[in-house]
Amino acid sequence: MGRTQAPAARLAALLVLAALLGAGVQAAVAAEQTLTMSMGKLGDIGADPTVDSTISPEIGGAQDYHYYTHYSPLIVLDKDDNIVPWMAESYDVSDDSRTITFHLRTGVKFADGTPLNASILKFNFDRIITYGWKDRVGPNGTMARLNPFIYYDYSEAPNDDTFRIHFTQGWLNVARDLSTSKYYSCFINPLDVNPAWDTKGTLMSDKKYDGLGPYYVDENESIPKEKIVLIRRPSWRDVLDFHKPKLDKIVLTTITDPQTAIMALEKGDIDYLCRYWNPSLDSLHALENNPKIAIKTRPSVQTYYIATAYWKEPFNSSEGILLRKAINYALDRKKIAEGAFSGYATPATDTMYISSQSNDVSECCHKGYDYDPDKAKQLFAEAGWKDTDGDGVLDKNGKALKDVNLLVTSSTDLVWMKDVAILVQSQLKEVGIQTIIKTLDWNTYIESSKKGDYDLRLSYNYGRNIPINSQFANFNAGGLIRNHYENLNGTLVEAAANVKSAKSKEELNKYICQVCNILFEEAGTIPLVHPMEYAVMSSRVKGFELGPNSLYDHMEECWIEA
Repeated sequence: MGRTQAPAARLAALLVLAALLGAGVQAAVAAEQTLTMSMGKLGDIGADPTVDSTISPEIGGAQDYHYYTHYSPLIVLDKDDNIVPWMAESYDVSDDSRTITFHLRTGVKFADGTPLNASILKFNFDRIITYGWKDRVGPNGTMARLNPFIYYDYSEAPNDDTFRIHFTQGWLNVARDLSTSKYYSCFINPLDVNPAWDTKGTLMSDKKYDGLGPYYVDENESIPKEKIVLIRRPSWRDVLDFHKPKLDKIVLTTITDPQTAIMALEKGDIDYLCRYWNPSLDSLHALENNPKIAIKTRPSVQTYYIATAYWKEPFNSSEGILLRKAINYALDRKKIAEGAFSGYATPATDTMYISSQSNDVSECCHKGYDYDPDKAKQLFAEAGWKDTDGDGVLDKNGKALKDVNLLVTSSTDLVWMKDVAILVQSQLKEVGIQTIIKTLDWNTYIESSKKGDYDLRLSYNYGRNIPINSQFANFNAGGLIRNHYENLNGTLVEAAANVKSAKSKEELNKYICQVCNILFEEAGTIPLVHPMEYAVMSSRVKGFELGPNSLYDHMEECWIEA
């Protein structure tokens, strides 16, 4: 019979075992936590993406990761689409939604060690508003209908720990707007800047990398337009206990050819494909069974849709409404999702282009048109469109629904349009509409869109991170491009304007429902699918989750397994 171990001996043995197990766990994790990301394009590594053209126009997807890791905003969205404090410890929005106040987190410092204070934030916001967004939020600016800063009045710093922004009118979702906008994240230490900025708003300083984030730019290792190296700041981990970056280093590197990027991932030379540079769906299927590759997916809030020339025949008037409804019923969105996107999409039926992924959507908006070709034929007949000569094409008063042009672009960034157009063409043919797919280069496509030179047009919205009240603001006089429906009696414009000026959540929901109901009853839009968001990476990357913002995943929260 064996002897029983003494308590002290057992304790010693357990400690040794624990040490061995701990060593084993540590061995399973890569010693140096470096994650390498391939980017399709990188800009310069200069300082100011808000107003500096060296980054913003050409850096592509790199800017999104650069903002969170290097610059860091005041508030962000977490993985569950909730607004959470970041560089601010808390925030308050006034009852009239005309003021938002940020209470700054203790211990936050810029990369050079300068403490953050409200005066610096005021400096940065004044700079961003004055220069970075001057042309974008004006009456003709691209962001005029989506951005709360068209109502920007002034900012103030009543003390070091309090920063306040005032607006000329209320904006219920101003906090969400700020949490999803990368352009208001570029807080740069201005204390060594003299003069503060040039006539274009670019900071005049030799010190270009003083961001607030958990990482700093390694100037020595980074190469303009080729590589950006971000190094974890130890002080962040020591002082700011709300967020513990796990990666020691993040490397953004340029690989211009998608197939080359995939091969590099398979070989282990890189760990992650930038989501702007994800493989095509065909390539994606080839990777699905590779144990060295992990593919993460989630439904997006982006919508691909058909815009109709609602202002001209045959899509105008009350009969045009019937025609638009019929087209909605004639389209099999499930087949489009499967055929054009290999299942990496979900059918979209809501006429507001809203996905179920949006957490601030009123229930009244969750309705749309199911696939029902018999209903489509009934509505065509009610509108007076019938196949009187038996040629398979609907006609009315001597005019036939043939040679209906379907506008698409040949842009390589929108390759989905070709496959979708072919499926839409086929499905509309089955109910008596003959379409001609008109493929244009991007610039010509945009010009034709502006002029309204089309019958049907494939398009998409960026609804990834745009608050719901901002989406409704699109439905006005058509904007720069006539993407969006404007009804003849003006009730839609009025309801959309009410959404923007709502004073309470109850009032907001009321007007949102008005807009949704108008769009549904008048078939103002023809939604098709919500494409899936997907991210492709090495199976060694752990802890990754696709966030609701879709573009701005916190990569520093991942870790590398050996």
